[in-house]
Amino acid sequence: MNSLPFSRPSSAPQPVPSQIRLDLIEKGFTIVGLLFFTDGLATVVNDSQLMLKLLRYSILLLSVLLMTARWRRTLRALSKGGVLWALIGLMLASIAWSVSPAYTLESIRGEVLPMTAFALYVASRFTLREQLRLFAITLSIGAILSFVYAMAIPSVGRHIGDKFDGAWKGIYVQKNQFSAVMVFTMMTFFVLGANNSNRIERWLARLGLMFSVSMILLSTSLAGLLVFIVILSCLTLFRLFRWRGFRSVLLLDLSGMLALCLAFLLLGTWQDLAVGLGKDPTLSARTHIWAGSIDKLMDKPILGYGRSACWVPNNPKAREIGALASKGDFIPAHAHNGFLDLAIDQGLLGLGLFLIGYISTFLMAVKCAYRAKTPEDLWPLAFLILLCMNNLAETNMAVRTSLHWVTYMITFLSMRLLPRQALESD
Repeated sequence: MNSLPFSRPSSAPQPVPSQIRLDLIEKGFTIVGLLFFTDGLATVVNDSQLMLKLLRYSILLLSVLLMTARWRRTLRALSKGGVLWALIGLMLASIAWSVSPAYTLESIRGEVLPMTAFALYVASRFTLREQLRLFAITLSIGAILSFVYAMAIPSVGRHIGDKFDGAWKGIYVQKNQFSAVMVFTMMTFFVLGANNSNRIERWLARLGLMFSVSMILLSTSLAGLLVFIVILSCLTLFRLFRWRGFRSVLLLDLSGMLALCLAFLLLGTWQDLAVGLGKDPTLSARTHIWAGSIDKLMDKPILGYGRSACWVPNNPKAREIGALASKGDFIPAHAHNGFLDLAIDQGLLGLGLFLIGYISTFLMAVKCAYRAKTPEDLWPLAFLILLCMNNLAETNMAVRTSLHWVTYMITFLSMRLLPRQALESD
């Protein structure tokens, strides 16, 4: 309860200026780190490899130093990792069987270690409420920079002269990546505005939501809006039907059955629908890449090809998959499916470890959403739904540097750091 005017000052100890400065520094560092993992800072630093490498290893070093300063919190977060650390360990060990050890070593050193250290720091340092606000600030900066680049430097901020001519990409490499980040932004502002008693934050969230929707439209990506509609529907469902015994279970089960029926209907007619809408029924050659990737996975099903070793130029199997999707000498950057890419890199063992961690975290997030009274109660569930949907036709997970993967690790640890009573339904 806020203190009234002229009331006596609280006897609680007030933070000293040095603590306030350190807090601001840590939050500033976290925002820069999150921006880096969106892969948007490459444009800002003009693709300077020296600057990007300096940022990458500075994030790793500072994360370790800050965690060392709060070693008790760090140890507590480490103790909650369980199956997540098993998966990270598998990534590190994959150098032993990688088909391209040099690529795997570079990925471990420059991607796996910085992302893991940073995620562990954020989860052990900030509460869910603080995390949500930091994500909102970070993604706002990314959206504003994208708007500035698209308007002031269209040769950088927009696709010019290619098949996506005129589509906005902002500070990102391609419009699909821009769209994925903007969907993340929309979701963050939607959650921030839900159940928020702070009127200023609520209105800022609405403005951010409208701005990010406009960015999606300018990217010409309908998929982004569809993903957001699904997330919005799911969150609304959980908010309307908080745990009410049999009635709640029945309504959710019926909704799930309806969704499955619609999914099967679309699976049976999606090619006809795509042609009717003037779209490529191969989803821009994705179906060819998926078929070739599954065939490739069957050659090394248990442990996979090693972290980031699959799509290297000297891998003849990657060239075969590229030939299925294009007549030229084309090698896909990834499998265009995050779950499939994880399996190719770490095998079915790695995919299984991820699914165990994801499902258990999802169940915790559902319980948290059922009792939602503040915005951050909805945040873990919203993100986990987004993670799943954004990795069905693109790879936004454990490949290269990825904001989605960093956020998954943060969410995994944060849900397990919550007090037990916070995960119990009302």
